[in-house]
Amino acid sequence: MIITTERLLYLWTIAETGSFSAAGRKLGLSAAAVQQAIQAFEHDLEAQLFERHSGKKPTLTLLGRQIYFQALDIIPRLEGIESHVRAVREGVEPQLRIALHGMTLFPRFQQALVAMQQRFPTVELVLLDSESAALSCDKVRLASQPGVQPADITLSLGRLRSDHSGHERIVDRILWSVVVAADHPLAKIRGDIALQDLHEYPQLFPLPGLSITPELSEGIRCSSKLIYYSAFYHLRVMLLAGLGFGFYPRQLAEPLIEQGQLKALHLEMDDGKLNWPIELCWIDGLGKAGQWFVDHLCGDS
Repeated sequence: MIITTERLLYLWTIAETGSFSAAGRKLGLSAAAVQQAIQAFEHDLEAQLFERHSGKKPTLTLLGRQIYFQALDIIPRLEGIESHVRAVREGVEPQLRIALHGMTLFPRFQQALVAMQQRFPTVELVLLDSESAALSCDKVRLASQPGVQPADITLSLGRLRSDHSGHERIVDRILWSVVVAADHPLAKIRGDIALQDLHEYPQLFPLPGLSITPELSEGIRCSSKLIYYSAFYHLRVMLLAGLGFGFYPRQLAEPLIEQGQLKALHLEMDDGKLNWPIELCWIDGLGKAGQWFVDHLCGDS
């Protein structure tokens, strides 16, 4: 093969550094070795790649420029492949599958994901919905429920089963607020709201899933009129549209309340302490990126 990655690298480096000697220093070779490599390249192509004039920097010919622009696309890809292979050799997993629940995406968890991606840029990050994912070591759940996807790490609601063969830790808690749109009739009531007031309006209520079980969701049921949702974004959009009231993580509701889009209701029977734990679970044998993420969240909890 006439055009090899090594030859492209030499041409690219000369064009970037401006001389054979500078290219040699960058490549760890002598200037003579770089010149010989380019001369052999030109001989095989039967065409000149650089204009050479005594006392002046070598300049690319038309063909040299065309090959150089192709190299601009190829060389970074090759460097990326090398970085990826080097990272895997050093214990960084090529892919990390993390299952998240929309209600758990507090700012600190978002920041942890960003920090991990910046620290381990070669890792292919796959984000899953924790309502349809389980740890890859949870053979019972994966086998018994079709469509459940395997995950290396889950960050989910409630206290999940502890027989998943992985590790677990409570890393935070959802503090619940009952909220409605700012123009909803419930938002107009002054003072504390009684349970009978809530019975008159639909409640946005979660469908059962892997995280939110029927037993868990019954603890936040306050109306006989239910509008079921299966995804967290349904809850957010329908609340803002004024479709009903619902339980919403206080940590995520506060910005919407401050902006005047939602209003937190004060209930007679609510002491403001209702909360659900957020549980982090992970498999054995995580790579460096996954272990860093787990350690980071456990250290903050």
